[in-house]
Order: sequence, then structure tokens, then C-alpha cells
Amino acid sequence: MNLKLIFFSGVVTALIGIVFGLSVSKMSQRQFQCCDLTHRPEFIDGFSTSRAPRTYAIIGASAGFAIGSLIETVRQNKPAEVD
Repeated sequence: MNLKLIFFSGVVTALIGIVFGLSVSKMSQRQFQCCDLTHRPEFIDGFSTSRAPRTYAIIGASAGFAIGSLIETVRQNKPAEVD
């Protein structure tokens, strides 16, 4: 087995996992509505900040590295030839 290729595959899928984790963090924002009727009669609709983007990125990177390394290991595993 080529350990460098397994590690490289894990790193690449970890990067994809980071992007996926950050996008999940962005999609999990909660909408809020702010209305200050004393100063401004309009309503301000917006979103709160991302919830724990570092945590989502770490989870995505860990899962991506594990899945990528596992897939590459399975791909490189050659069945033993029967004589």
C-alpha cells in the first residue's frame, strides 16, 4: 500500500470536509427580526452569526480525512490471488 497516496487522499477530502462544514454552519444561521419602533419604524430582517463555524469545520475535516483515507485504503487493497 502507498501510504503517501492514502495520506494525500485524506488531506484532500479533509479540505472538502472543511468547506462542507463551513457551509453547514452558514446554513444553520437563525433568522432574527429586530424592530425598534421608537427610532425606526421599519423592520430589520437579518441572520445571526454562524453558529460555531470552527466546530463544524473541525468535524468536517475529521470526517473527510477518515472517509478519504478509508476509501483510498479500500481502493488499494488488492485481493489475494488463489493459486
